[in-house]
Amino acid sequence: MSKYIRSDIIKVFTASGVECEKARKLTGAIIEAMTAALAYGAVIDLRGFGTLEVKERKTYSARNPKTGESVTVPSHRRVIFRPGRELKAALKSKK
Repeated sequence: MSKYIRSDIIKVFTASGVECEKARKLTGAIIEAMTAALAYGAVIDLRGFGTLEVKERKTYSARNPKTGESVTVPSHRRVIFRPGRELKAALKSKK
């Protein structure tokens, strides 16, 4: 299993005829826009691919597995991804 990184996305753009520098700027702009939207609290819905959403996780108690000591984990925000119908179908067909 390999990683699919930013440069791979740039290669897809250049393969479709976009100049390398424009592809690099476009990829960066898309990532910046998505980051800003999530930081603002917006939901990103990419039809067919999935939905990215920020959820607030409440404070909870956990245990340190090494010592067994009880630890309080503070509330924090986290990004949740829910795959879309087409992505789910593509994953099922690639088994």
